[in-house]
Amino acid sequence: MILKNLITVLLHFGIAIGLIIISGHWVLGLYFYLFIIFLFFRMIPRKHVKGIQHLYNNEFDKAYNDFEKSYKLFDKYKFIDKFGFIFLLSMSDYTYRESALLNQAFICNKIGNKKEAEKLYEKILSINPKNRIARKVIESKK
Repeated sequence: MILKNLITVLLHFGIAIGLIIISGHWVLGLYFYLFIIFLFFRMIPRKHVKGIQHLYNNEFDKAYNDFEKSYKLFDKYKFIDKFGFIFLLSMSDYTYRESALLNQAFICNKIGNKKEAEKLYEKILSINPKNRIARKVIESKK
């Protein structure tokens, strides 16, 4: 994990410095850097971001659908999800697929659909057997 975070920080630094050098002016380089970060953090995982916004507003149906779409996108492009610390400049412990499923399981628990939540936690463990949240939930059920 430390290596992933180090790579991500170095990529951020390298992109920023590279853009400053290429643009010839630090303000223009900073503008390009912020544009790239916006693109990586907001545009590619936009359904995931929308799902979080809906979850924050207690709009569980909309959030569940957005997380489902996010999961499908990152399931289709697994290499982007697996190497998100490079492509998306993400420092999270969890992939977007895991995060989408965790959020869907949370929603299922919140609305009382415990069996669906347990299936989702099992699916998370099939993606990443080291997922601490899913493992704790499954172990607490036994």
